[in-house]
Amino acid sequence: MKKKSRKVVAVRSIPNKTVVKHNGENYYYSNNKFYAQSRGSYVAIAPKVGFKVRVLPANYKRIRYNSRDYYNANGTFYIEINNQYEVVDPEIGTIVYSLPDGYEKVVIDGMSYYEYANILYEKVQVNDTRAYEVVGIIEMD
Repeated sequence: MKKKSRKVVAVRSIPNKTVVKHNGENYYYSNNKFYAQSRGSYVAIAPKVGFKVRVLPANYKRIRYNSRDYYNANGTFYIEINNQYEVVDPEIGTIVYSLPDGYEKVVIDGMSYYEYANILYEKVQVNDTRAYEVVGIIEMD
């Protein structure tokens, strides 16, 4: 099976960008996407845990789990802290009802899972509805 490669798109400029400082580095946020600067261009990246934005992406869904409100937008989980929204890893057991575009099916020990932005999901049924439960986080160095 040939693994399809992800296309990386670099753009020269991004409109109305906001600077996101994280671990001493500058990243950029515009139109619900995060970017890193590379050789004079901007490349869309997956948000890193700890990124903070003032406004959630327009298409977010609120998810309540363990008496905490999470906001999920395009597979990224946020919590509200001091009038900002911080990117976090979801808790194991969190349920979502759809996966974002770009997820990949992975097989681990003979079991099928779905991965997006280093979050592993397992397909489950909730009240006769297909859903996806967070079952793990892939640690990246």
